[in-house]
Amino acid sequence: MQPNTLMDSSQKYFIWRLCAWAGPVFLIGYVASWGVLGFNVPPFGPDMPLGDLYAHYVNNSVRLRTAFVLSVIFMPFYFVFSSVISRIMQRIEGREGPLSVIEQMGGATTVVVGLVAGICWLAASFRVEERTPEIVRMLHDFGWLFFDTTYMVTSLQMVAMAIVFLSDKRSQPLIPRWLCWFSIFVVASFFPLSLLPFFYSGPFTWNGAFNYWISLGSWFLWVTMLCYFVFQAINRLEAEEQASARLQ
Repeated sequence: MQPNTLMDSSQKYFIWRLCAWAGPVFLIGYVASWGVLGFNVPPFGPDMPLGDLYAHYVNNSVRLRTAFVLSVIFMPFYFVFSSVISRIMQRIEGREGPLSVIEQMGGATTVVVGLVAGICWLAASFRVEERTPEIVRMLHDFGWLFFDTTYMVTSLQMVAMAIVFLSDKRSQPLIPRWLCWFSIFVVASFFPLSLLPFFYSGPFTWNGAFNYWISLGSWFLWVTMLCYFVFQAINRLEAEEQASARLQ
């Protein structure tokens, strides 16, 4: 039974690593498509004149459609990445714990947010010559407001993760405690996103110094660091399980 147990463990963790690679795929693919190709590093602000915004969508229609089609392809990889994080959390919380479920649901809902916003920007660039500038702006605004003000779904995911990983009793936790506290910081930085509907310029707009560079920037940094430590956690869990199997 021992060789089969070890083989089953190896196969299981191969799937875990495969799912974990969805994190870097999401990060690189989404930043390249939504961010670079979609003119969102940084984006245009809500104070952009209506005529200029309309001209932007008309003149770059093909590029924008390509960018947002690719963005909705890459976005679901975040859900796959979240699923393996949930499995790691269960090793600490136990199968009956709700926080790993909250984390996975938060990851899935975050994907929905990215998909809906991406389709809004895609619709704004589709048949743009037949639309009025006001309709294009409405779709553009809706995409950003939906993308940013729905931050609570991601916040609940991150808080659930932080609570579980902070409760890890290992002498060296699977996920570093400093990264858990950084998760809390990122969540706190999200709350000014609720000010988006009240400002057309300044640090609290979707392209502002705070709501873009700090809130969104720190989230992408968090995902980047988490990708690395998820792979480290999988390696440690596999080693723990194999060592336990050999003792049986």
